[in-house]
Amino acid sequence: MKKAEGYQSITVPEARLDEFFQVVQWAFVGEWLIEDRQDYIDALPVERARGLEVTDERRGAVGEIAAVHASFGTEMITPGGRRVSAAGLSWLGVHPSHRRRGLMTEMMHDHFRRCLERGEAVSTLYAMEAEIYARFGYGMGAQTVKASIPRGPRMWKVEGADELTVRLERADFDAHDQLVADLQAKLTRPGTILNPVGSGRNARFTDPLGNRKGMEKWRIAIVEDRGEPVAYAFFRRKADSDIGIHDGICQVREHGALTPAASQRLWETLTDFDLVETTYTENLATDDPLLHQLKDARGARSKVIDNLWVRLLDVPTALQSREYFHDCDVTVGLTDKHVPDNAGTWRIVVRDGEATVTRAEGAVADLTMDVRHLSTVYLGGTSVESLAAAGQVLEHTPGQARELAVAMMSPVAPLANWDF
Repeated sequence: MKKAEGYQSITVPEARLDEFFQVVQWAFVGEWLIEDRQDYIDALPVERARGLEVTDERRGAVGEIAAVHASFGTEMITPGGRRVSAAGLSWLGVHPSHRRRGLMTEMMHDHFRRCLERGEAVSTLYAMEAEIYARFGYGMGAQTVKASIPRGPRMWKVEGADELTVRLERADFDAHDQLVADLQAKLTRPGTILNPVGSGRNARFTDPLGNRKGMEKWRIAIVEDRGEPVAYAFFRRKADSDIGIHDGICQVREHGALTPAASQRLWETLTDFDLVETTYTENLATDDPLLHQLKDARGARSKVIDNLWVRLLDVPTALQSREYFHDCDVTVGLTDKHVPDNAGTWRIVVRDGEATVTRAEGAVADLTMDVRHLSTVYLGGTSVESLAAAGQVLEHTPGQARELAVAMMSPVAPLANWDF
């Protein structure tokens, strides 16, 4: 029996969502509380929930769901503040008793095919295991800084920060979803994932009890300039005291700010709660304003890890959906094992920030690379030349790796500021 034979792809109906979540629990190692069931349903894009169902008794109980995935339909900010239609892939897992049968490959191909049918030129995800997704053409498109910030850090003052006001409230979908979506839509950092469409929109607001580890439910901080929201952050705290010493923590999840002053006012608030000694965050861009505003950036005790993984599905559409910062004329030989329409030789001509991407079959390629390398550099956080220096991109015409690198590098580091 060939790999993935004995299974069929299905859209998982609402009546079978408990089966869907059972597979996820097995795949991601954890016991979910029954009282958290609605939170998970609220976070799931139900109409895009997919699974692989057993059809051959040699593979297991006929009719059982062996693997699942789902995705959000959304837009992603690209360099220059432009947008591209994208899918946020999530909930992807194979039941341990069905591993090593090609189910992951089957699901990825199902995802790619359906994305292209919907006109989604890019797929994005957060990787639990990086090597898995690199095999399918995903590249690490953005990195993030994890930081632990001691209470009351000294900052270089930003004009206007003291005039801004802050509201602190319990995070609530009905009260805050549109506010967050409107602020997200004004951000220009590449990699920003805008509010998804359809069900699952309140994923950022769900707060399963099993995930809290003794912390309070999500709160939201809203910075306003004369009543107009200019920054926000989701956060929660936990007090911890021993012999009169307060050593509580604050966890900051998603956040965004429209101005330097708004960023400073936001972080002054998040790092100065009573009974809280340390504020933790995992969603700082490598050039986040906070890192430049702290007088003692070393005191934040930070480390860099991967953030968003990106996969180009429709190469010409994706490349033409971003701005470029240097003129160039480069021919790229591209390989793509999983989306064959992307494979071949492409000519990328950039003039005045705009790219024209056309087939150039028969032309001699200046550079050759796999689609995962093009996906890695797409948001401008990694340069083509650095991949060439690492032997991952092959340069056949001297200087062309630099030409494309300068054109594609972003003036600001990419980041996706919320997890899906």
